[in-house]
Amino acid sequence: MSVNTQKVSMVHAAPADPVHIIQLSRPVIAALPNDSSVTLAAGSQWRRVGALPQGDVYRPLSGLFTIQTRRQDEAYAVASSGKLLGFYLPGEGSYMPLSRPVTLPVEMRQ
Repeated sequence: MSVNTQKVSMVHAAPADPVHIIQLSRPVIAALPNDSSVTLAAGSQWRRVGALPQGDVYRPLSGLFTIQTRRQDEAYAVASSGKLLGFYLPGEGSYMPLSRPVTLPVEMRQ
């Protein structure tokens, strides 16, 4: 399953930046551009690790989150204004937009 991605450079969060952690209050199902979908689990926690031009980048606090692109890739959530917009693929240094943004049911934590 091949998907189109965009090469991007992530700006890493500075150690002095406040810690931003979000927790999902329910599962989030996101449609990928390759006609598959992924689910972010209810209760999963994500820490802001940086930013892209598209939005803030969140890495899961526990375990790896992977999606199927050309191969199985580790993926970080990219969100802005309370919506999941796509995924950052750190192994490729690329961004994969969703077919359509999905509202994130989050509980903000610090």
